[in-house]
Amino acid sequence: MEDQKVMVHGDIRIYNIGLVENYRAKIDEFEEAVLLPVDPEHEARHKDSTPYISCYTDPEYMNTGKYKRELDVYSFGVVMFEILCGRLADDLIYLKESDIGLVHVVRQNFCMETLVDMVDPIIMEGRVGDNLLLHRGPNKDSLNTFIEIAYQCVATTQDERPTMKVVLKELEKALFFQENKDNLRISLEHVKQATQNFHDDNCFGSGSYVKLYNGKVAQGDGFNTIVAKRFDARLGQGVQHFFNELQILLEYKHDNVITLVGYCDEKDDKVIVYEYLSRSLDMYLSDVSLTWTKRLNICIDVASALDFLHGEVGRDEKAVIHRDIKSANILLTDDWKAKLVGFGLSLISPLNHETDHDVCGTPGYLSKEVDIYSFGVVLFEILCGRSTLTIHRHEGHNLAEFMKYNFGEEKHDEVVFEQIKEQAVPQSFTTFQTIAYQCLHHEREKQPTAKEVLMQLKKAMEFQEKGVQHLNTDQDVNSLQKLQLTPDIQGMNLKHLKIRLGDIESATDYFSDIYKIASIDACTWYRAELDHPKGHNIVVIKRF
Repeated sequence: MEDQKVMVHGDIRIYNIGLVENYRAKIDEFEEAVLLPVDPEHEARHKDSTPYISCYTDPEYMNTGKYKRELDVYSFGVVMFEILCGRLADDLIYLKESDIGLVHVVRQNFCMETLVDMVDPIIMEGRVGDNLLLHRGPNKDSLNTFIEIAYQCVATTQDERPTMKVVLKELEKALFFQENKDNLRISLEHVKQATQNFHDDNCFGSGSYVKLYNGKVAQGDGFNTIVAKRFDARLGQGVQHFFNELQILLEYKHDNVITLVGYCDEKDDKVIVYEYLSRSLDMYLSDVSLTWTKRLNICIDVASALDFLHGEVGRDEKAVIHRDIKSANILLTDDWKAKLVGFGLSLISPLNHETDHDVCGTPGYLSKEVDIYSFGVVLFEILCGRSTLTIHRHEGHNLAEFMKYNFGEEKHDEVVFEQIKEQAVPQSFTTFQTIAYQCLHHEREKQPTAKEVLMQLKKAMEFQEKGVQHLNTDQDVNSLQKLQLTPDIQGMNLKHLKIRLGDIESATDYFSDIYKIASIDACTWYRAELDHPKGHNIVVIKRF
């Protein structure tokens, strides 16, 4: 319509936004409002010669005194940051920094990439009164969407600001992200049905603050097995562990982190529901079906999860410290894929930030750099085929001390799982052993990062795959058994094939059992990497 008008309010402030039932908002106080033609380029000068200046005032309007729609967009951006930070724009804490108040501090923090630090702790913790309600806290995507559009609204120039249509769309998106989180909520009634009312027959594990239950939930024409982890809400630590674990599983999704099915938070019942995996690594440490290649793949999976959680894959500025890495917290799928569980003790911390929290978790897995050190313990458990608790019972030391002693005394042959000696390519074994040992270094700065551990484990796998490709043990032994010296060889000049004994001893670590692949009659075969004029070659050495 030719006579259609748009209104510029001219005084959008938190004081001019009223709340009715169910916290629905309504704008009032239209004394400063001006009607303008629909044409977005149209403007009107303020009716007073001197515009009213406040912490909500558009900086361009201060210079020109002209009304444009972008004036309201700026003021609304200020209101959005007031809501986000829990303080008025003209709070003294902001006015000490600048006359324009809140927006000045917002811009400073944006430049330093610390804008999230300004968010009201009540919002970040999900608190309403004295109650911690995680589902009312901010979903990460929701919070980021809100912050980004609010910051665009307070851009210095009007040309950089979005229209209110764009603002509305982004706020609806933020609301969708927030509400979508509640799609994972499961009623207590459904959890009880799945676990037969938390029946003891369904309970398969327990800890200080939790009990684990198997359950069946309907899916299509059949049933799907789940695990319900019930936290003891009578104890403050049990409740805190519930929220720690739930927050991490909601925000940090990875192929090698256990999949969250849902959660229940009703009164004193705090339950997290996971996908069901029946096997854990501690059950298979001494199992011959867990080949060296499978062991390497499991370690790579766990290292990938840690690399992701520690924030070394560019995900965000936060790191998750697991704090209870152990073989029992590494679950295995039917195809031996590893998934990390047990986040009740975990912390979310800024990258490169040292925490002063007390270290807690399972004895034998604790050190300053808890995750890397603990993972080093797991790596040696895999190498030895025994858990740290088993070694402590039989040897009187935890595994870390035990391995440091044996490797220091060059007695590692005595503790390595026998099947690994038979299957591991020497370079693969050495690479694995070296990075595992580095993880146990007592000086924090000399421990590798999760990314470095992952790289070395992948390198160990490459050595293994190349070695197996070039040398299949059974085939080589069979072919060597058939090989006989013929009379034609006698009298030939073989000097160019002669290899010094010292070189062979060096390659096999003085005929160590680690390199032995077979012993038949009076002969022993070894597999090793030997220096050769044309380069390094993996060879089979037959010792008579």
